[in-house]
Amino acid sequence: MSEECEPGLVSVIVPTYNRAHRLAETLDSIYAQTYRPIEAIVVDDGSTDDTAEVLAGWRSEHSGDPQFTLADFRQENKGAPAARNRGAIESHGEYIHFWDCEDIMHPEKIARQAEAAARHRADLVVCDIEFFWNEPGDSGENFDFAAQTGTATNNRGVVNACICAGGWNTQAVLFRRSVLCLAGPWRESLRRHQDVEFNVRAAICADSVVGVREPLSFERIHGEPGCISADTSQVAFQSMVDAYLTVRDHLRVTSHLNATARLFLFHRMISIAELATRAGHRDVVLTGCRMAMEFAPPRRRLVLKLFLKIIEKLKGRIFFLVARPAFAANTMANALRVKRTSKATDLDGRSETETESE
Repeated sequence: MSEECEPGLVSVIVPTYNRAHRLAETLDSIYAQTYRPIEAIVVDDGSTDDTAEVLAGWRSEHSGDPQFTLADFRQENKGAPAARNRGAIESHGEYIHFWDCEDIMHPEKIARQAEAAARHRADLVVCDIEFFWNEPGDSGENFDFAAQTGTATNNRGVVNACICAGGWNTQAVLFRRSVLCLAGPWRESLRRHQDVEFNVRAAICADSVVGVREPLSFERIHGEPGCISADTSQVAFQSMVDAYLTVRDHLRVTSHLNATARLFLFHRMISIAELATRAGHRDVVLTGCRMAMEFAPPRRRLVLKLFLKIIEKLKGRIFFLVARPAFAANTMANALRVKRTSKATDLDGRSETETESE
């Protein structure tokens, strides 16, 4: 990915695979942005449907705006990360936004995030996400990434903000190109949680982040063929763990995490291990628990260590008969636990006096 860019240009990179029935609506929402200039880059990851025809038809109907360009490329099926990497190589924007081909942008999404980037001189700008089934507003569910991110003006603060906000979603982040040149490409070997790994790596290379507390991204809920979140295979679960193992390795070479971020990573690994018990993946359960120990508060580390010693000796059905109720009890305990915060954690690292009842 070249460091050279066109100032002010936003490149929206859209990988697609057999989503011809969704693609035009997504492109319409990008074209409807109040911001200009924009280049949309669609990378067809080996589709077997009429994606090419949809792109050709859409281009012929939207050729009158010199401040909006559409480029499309086709490659053999390699997965979304590879398609995003191809799009990044072909891009020219000062800002980069990775997007999914079945999702929709608020008309002022890019304008508000680009304005925030310029006003705060931010390397990353994060917005909230609203989930929908058929049209925005029909689910009533959202994720307040921006509120959880806040504002951070040093590297350590950005990393902690990213971790505490769950690693952000693909649809949430507008990147300054210079940060992505430092972060490097998407990791193509990861089947799930590629965005978490990529965003943490970008955060490590950034000096500032700001949140725009509005649902400017609309993410579709669906279970169509190829939906990554519906994949419960052992390969998919192992990819989730691998993503966090990679995140852990990234974090070992940067500034240390604050207490809140470490606690988040502990809960995330326990959550993955719990999901793996439901799907019947013993090895993933064990790996997730071992990694959770690295971020666990002292008391929980002792309990988890004892739990691991017990379940490591179990195999077959007895393993899951013991592990499943244990994780269920853990989930219930977390839901009932009352957290005490003596002082809010400052993402810039000036204060870390958060305490939790253990």
